[in-house]
Amino acid sequence: MPAGRRRAAVYRLLIAAAIATYLLIVLGGVVRVTGSGLGCGDDWPRCNGRLIPPLETVAQLIEYSHRLAAAAASLLIIIAAGAAWRWQRERHVLAPAVAAGALLVVQIALGAVVVRTELQPMLVMAHLGVAMLILGATTAAAVQAAPPPVVAAPVPDAPHYTRLLGATLAAAFLLLLSGAYTRATGAAIGCLGFPGCTVPQEAVAAAQAAGGPNLVAIQLAHRSIAYLTALLAAAGVAETWRLRRGVPGLLVAAAGVVLAFALQVTIGAVMVSTGLPAWLRGLHVAGAAAAWASIVVLWVQASRLPAGRRRGARPVPPARPVAGVERGGTAGRPAVPLQTRLRAYLALTKPKVIVLLEVPTLAAMLIAGPTWPAATLVIATLVGGALAAGGAAAINCYLDRDIDAVMGSRTQRRPIPAGLVSPGQALAFGLALAVASFAILLLFANALAAFLAQIALLIYVLVYTRWLKRTTPSNIVIGGAAGAIPPLVGWAAVTGDVGPAAWLLFAIIFFWTPPHFWALSLLIRQHYERARVPMLPVVRGDAETRRQIVYYTVQMVCVTLLMFGLRYAGGFYLGAALVLGAIFLYLAARLWREATTRAAARLFHYSMLYLWLLSAALVVDKRLFG
Repeated sequence: MPAGRRRAAVYRLLIAAAIATYLLIVLGGVVRVTGSGLGCGDDWPRCNGRLIPPLETVAQLIEYSHRLAAAAASLLIIIAAGAAWRWQRERHVLAPAVAAGALLVVQIALGAVVVRTELQPMLVMAHLGVAMLILGATTAAAVQAAPPPVVAAPVPDAPHYTRLLGATLAAAFLLLLSGAYTRATGAAIGCLGFPGCTVPQEAVAAAQAAGGPNLVAIQLAHRSIAYLTALLAAAGVAETWRLRRGVPGLLVAAAGVVLAFALQVTIGAVMVSTGLPAWLRGLHVAGAAAAWASIVVLWVQASRLPAGRRRGARPVPPARPVAGVERGGTAGRPAVPLQTRLRAYLALTKPKVIVLLEVPTLAAMLIAGPTWPAATLVIATLVGGALAAGGAAAINCYLDRDIDAVMGSRTQRRPIPAGLVSPGQALAFGLALAVASFAILLLFANALAAFLAQIALLIYVLVYTRWLKRTTPSNIVIGGAAGAIPPLVGWAAVTGDVGPAAWLLFAIIFFWTPPHFWALSLLIRQHYERARVPMLPVVRGDAETRRQIVYYTVQMVCVTLLMFGLRYAGGFYLGAALVLGAIFLYLAARLWREATTRAAARLFHYSMLYLWLLSAALVVDKRLFG
């Protein structure tokens, strides 16, 4: 047989093995949701003592069909591995094909143990985990056996891109395991509804009284892992979109990831909101396998790309020496003292921005309810909000590492360009903070507050940093919505919903953000020019920026007065809003007339004080004069 035909045969066999494995997993999900796992009793490999049973019950028919399908899929996997061994000895194809065969032996033995131990939860989880590994191995081998992508030039940031997708793959596998354990323990009932969480107290209490696990904690842990995986997948798809011109074929795989995750989230949301019907639980298993396979395809395709520097990017200048850091680490890297490294991680979170956002969040909490909120709720919400903001800032540092290295001394001292933290460490740190924020707000506040905080993070990271910042001078106008969400988080944490007054707080910060940020951009316009970031002063000039500052300041002051006009605040707040707004307008008009850096700095620093004082005025008005 000619070499080309042999390669095509191996490719088709691997595709068939991957499809058979996927269908077997789907059928296994049917076995699980119909309760047919012991349809053949605890007997294996026979079924109720016979190799070919009479199939008198539906459970027996389903379980026996699953075993026959497993035998057929196993035969295909072995044939595909044998064909790869004989006809295509390339390591990148042979290794996953042989790994699938080895995992098959483990899976067969594990299946027997699962049946004979009457479906112990940990063994059921392991059984599904090995099945997913086999699906991943056969899928990876099939993708590797396909013709390599046509790439005209080395792809920018290919190693970082591949590592990001590898992290997504690891998180997805952990999500699969947690989902299998959730199903095996019956913890799906621990938290009903989406995005909220309604706990069926009687069912949970009965399970705990019987000595079972904490169903609520298992379900919330599964949701937290799902959030982490979705965030990583979104980052991977965003990177794929950025690289689309170099390797257009990757967009098809990325589209598969988006579609699979969108369907899986939809299925999961409907499932927990409609009483966990069996057909949706089975469909959830099928969706999980499809999402897993789609990530494997994208990761393998990315791993085949040749690496190269970003097209058109300037060489990254060497990092400036940092006090307390001595050269001499591994492979020429700096040996960073622990105290310096800790300070670097803190700097990644941009603590000054966190403090700026925490004040209106606290104010929203203090005025949302009829009484003062509980201290534990306030602390947990502020901590969760700070972690979300810090995680967004760290991911921002990861995404902006290229422009930070060339903008100027202000950004070159940041941890990544200074060599104190690697890009991968910064990304992992940011994602860890995001997950911790979600878990804290979910456990100590409520699901609405947790999801609002993550929406703010996603807007800042994906909409502003990855998209708008580098494409339009209106970036801060639209992207500023991320910084306006924290008061909604505080309000939702106290009341469980978001009322009109909370949306007014959102609008105040939304219109406050442009004059605040544009005043800063006037001070560092040359830095943005150097990095080719289209901020308003760079694209339209300083004069237009000063005019827009006055325009947005007028709108902001008008919005602040709506709080009184709609009777959400009283006279004390009205007086404070008028005085503080008048000062803001005066400084904005003075900047328009003088056109000096001193006037811009004066307005920038006052804008922060303005936000804090206006927030304090709201609290005083509500609690002392309300």
